[in-house]
Amino acid sequence: MKSIGIIGEYNPFHQGHSYLIEKAMKSTGAEVCVSVISGDFTQRGTPAVADKWERARVAVENGVNVVVEMPVVYACNSAEYFAKGGVEILEGFGCVDYMAFGSECGDIDELKSVAAFLNDNDKVLHSRVSELIKHGNSYPKARLMAALEINPGFDEAILKEPNNILAIEYLKKIKDIEPVTIKRRGVGYHESAEAIRDSLYEKTPKIFDEMDSRFFKLLSAKILQSDGEYLETISSAGEGLGNKLINEIRYVNSTDQLIERIKSKAYTRTRISRLLTQVLLGISSDSVKNARSYIRLLALDDVGAKFIKEMKKNKYCKLPVITNINREKEEYPEIGPTLHQDILATDMYNIIAGKDLYDYSDYVKAPFIGL
Repeated sequence: MKSIGIIGEYNPFHQGHSYLIEKAMKSTGAEVCVSVISGDFTQRGTPAVADKWERARVAVENGVNVVVEMPVVYACNSAEYFAKGGVEILEGFGCVDYMAFGSECGDIDELKSVAAFLNDNDKVLHSRVSELIKHGNSYPKARLMAALEINPGFDEAILKEPNNILAIEYLKKIKDIEPVTIKRRGVGYHESAEAIRDSLYEKTPKIFDEMDSRFFKLLSAKILQSDGEYLETISSAGEGLGNKLINEIRYVNSTDQLIERIKSKAYTRTRISRLLTQVLLGISSDSVKNARSYIRLLALDDVGAKFIKEMKKNKYCKLPVITNINREKEEYPEIGPTLHQDILATDMYNIIAGKDLYDYSDYVKAPFIGL
């Protein structure tokens, strides 16, 4: 069965996602759509508007055939690690033919050219970016400045758009899948996920305020139990951010206030938001470095079930397949630490969202089976 893979968050699922799936399936002739989604915490570091099981169900009811979870150590991280986690899983199926992603550029050859340039100059860029960050520049700005220094003719516009940036990270990681990009049509055609989230907040502010309050209390407790040395080991920390968290936590009453006191030109709001969730979940640089990927099924339909059956029958798969963690976490001990952080992320999310810890536990919930 010819298949296409898509990495996303569906936070929440909207018309733009449907457009990408439809266009990608039509342009490749794919019969199956496999999607890797972030779990209960997003790449920006915030709790998702709905849990991973609900978002996976909605995706299957809107054209996706198989939905699997990206480990939280990758999902709640920079574009580089988000891309690494997603691509590793799609290629781990061993039978996904294409990978599709949206981009503002819409030109796969141009995106490939930029990805190759960044890969070829990786060491020089890394060194220069580190220097520029020390002078107060954020990582995105520093990388763009470094790229222009190496190649003054570099098209800087391509590294200023968020979906282009993520597309380039995908291309840097892809080895065995054919990439396909679909030009984003923009807000004029489809309402953005951010706009939908804003609308949800306006309709039910109390729910989201309560979620933030619970998140902040859990986070505060974790910070107060930690020392600066430990906090500096967190994936998005460094340069004294750990001690800054300890110094500032007593002066704020909300997550937003804490972010405002710590963010700067060098440390973007997104990086700090991501850092806070990583602190809560104990996502250290080592846990990211030593992470092991797996295929954790969240939802599928009849077409997806046939695809998984064919994958297993022909032994295409290169990664452990997880449908019941009570049984399979013992079978694959090498994925234990990474899987443990996914389970913790689910438990923390359930506390934040006011959900029952047993009923919504990863030990109890099972993949959604659609028609």
